[in-house]
Amino acid sequence: MNTAQEVASLIKAAMDAAERTPSWVSRKAAIALTTLNRKLEGGADFTVSEVRRIAVALRVPASSLLPHDFFVEAIAS
Repeated sequence: MNTAQEVASLIKAAMDAAERTPSWVSRKAAIALTTLNRKLEGGADFTVSEVRRIAVALRVPASSLLPHDFFVEAIAS
């Protein structure tokens, strides 16, 4: 699984836990629904800004929407 797919999987899990639909997240995070759906399917990477806006909409820490390896690689650099 690549990073785009991992982030998409974490975001989908957070949406499920919050019982929110892609349409709701799209509106609250100001991301076009077609763009959100494409990114949720792993077709493109989420930007840091998008991850933050989704986290705010879902009321979760932005770090919970990023894979653990993201932080390990950042610390190692």
